[in-house]
Amino acid sequence: MTTLRAAVHVHSEWSYDAHWSLADLADAFAKRRYDVVLTAEHDRGFDERRWDDYRQACADAGDARIFFVPGMEYEDPDNVVHVPVWGDELPFFGERRPTGDVLREVDAAGGFAVLAHPWRRDAVSRYEDEWGPLLGAVEIWNRHYDGIAPNPRGLRFATEAALPAFVALDFHTRRQFFPLAVLLDVEEPASVAAVVDALRAGRFRPEVAGIPAQRLAHGAPAAPLRLAEGARRQLRGPMRKLERRLGWTRS
Repeated sequence: MTTLRAAVHVHSEWSYDAHWSLADLADAFAKRRYDVVLTAEHDRGFDERRWDDYRQACADAGDARIFFVPGMEYEDPDNVVHVPVWGDELPFFGERRPTGDVLREVDAAGGFAVLAHPWRRDAVSRYEDEWGPLLGAVEIWNRHYDGIAPNPRGLRFATEAALPAFVALDFHTRRQFFPLAVLLDVEEPASVAAVVDALRAGRFRPEVAGIPAQRLAHGAPAAPLRLAEGARRQLRGPMRKLERRLGWTRS
């Protein structure tokens, strides 16, 4: 076994709302000491042929420092519930399909699915108990939507639903660079298949800057992060206005 540090839920220019090339992502995350990138492109605009092209592009973008596990973020018909999916040789499951149907097909094909950002648009209210056995984890901390502190309800929901905890960057721009990672215990040699096997076997643990993410999700350790996140949100609007005036790029 070897342990890989994974950047999870990463979007590239293959998604409609992101702009980073796979090559630039490989370089940026390798410099930040990640070993593997688990992408999660939006399903919009994909079909089986584009999915095959994308998987090849991910294979080509890896190097001796880092490699990619290509993934797809499937959204339901009205864009509320999202589930990132990873697997070895998975087909494309289609755009904007009912979540339960996608989860059943992913599980049958040997994939691994995660419930993403459950508090975005109150997606958690649509959760169905029958999804539980088909999901591998739930995001208790999504950098894009939760910020620099985990959602205080995330770990509670994970416990109630009996789902393992996951963390995700939901990377679209450099604003989402943050020391969140999922540590994966994989069989050597490291590969896409080995990563998927580790995920499905539950050989993963979420962390932030070397600290188990669950420790920062509740109680006294969580308080400073929540205060910092509150201050960050208050400053976010003025800072973005300043960036636009100065012509700074968001990418």
